[in-house]
Amino acid sequence: MALDVLAIGPHPDDVELFCGGTIVKLVNKGYAVGLLDMTRGELGTRGSMEERDQEAANAAKALGIALRDNLKLPDGGLNARDKEQQRAVVDAIRKHQPKLVIGPAARDRHPDHTQGMQLVEEAVFFSYVGGYKTDHERHKVRALLRYPMWWAPEPDLIVDVSEEWEQRMEAVKAYRTQFYTPGVEGPKTFLASEQFLQWIEGRGSQYGAAISVPKGEPYLLRNPVPVDDPFDLLVNGAGEANP
Repeated sequence: MALDVLAIGPHPDDVELFCGGTIVKLVNKGYAVGLLDMTRGELGTRGSMEERDQEAANAAKALGIALRDNLKLPDGGLNARDKEQQRAVVDAIRKHQPKLVIGPAARDRHPDHTQGMQLVEEAVFFSYVGGYKTDHERHKVRALLRYPMWWAPEPDLIVDVSEEWEQRMEAVKAYRTQFYTPGVEGPKTFLASEQFLQWIEGRGSQYGAAISVPKGEPYLLRNPVPVDDPFDLLVNGAGEANP
């Protein structure tokens, strides 16, 4: 099916953690939104691959998205120089024909995050290149929006997700084996601690405060955005922002 928006994550749970509120908002506004996981997260310290598959399906229901797909690329082995991996991402974009792609922006230690970022950015470009052959016809993505992962940059824009926050956290908590869930046992990790969920809440509050709302999600732009009426964009279309 043709989508308005395709959000892409290196692992199941990445999209929920870093742009889940925006996904819920777009769904509620009537856009056709899909989610593409690059890997199944099979190297995770807690939970099995099969459990992660079910958790991802439960999270998709919580988000209300139109579809969720998985490329089944190797967890821990994403590689932007691997032509077959690149082709898989390009073909997925061509298959779903999104106008907007939401992908990762990473500066952290996890190689899948940085490689996943590069795979998405290059796939958005190659998806419209006529000589780049895949199973589907070329497709032009109109915009690429990038969600910062384990770092706190000065964002290019912040989406108000205050009303969507509870629902996006329901999707996050669908990953019962990955994050803190009373009664679920497993090896101790930072992700499975209460502190991690507190960090997620605090991050949302930090970026929300920057635009004077309870919760916000930050984004980085890859290209300049054409604007016809800056007054309408910055004054009529925005709430009160801190200087």
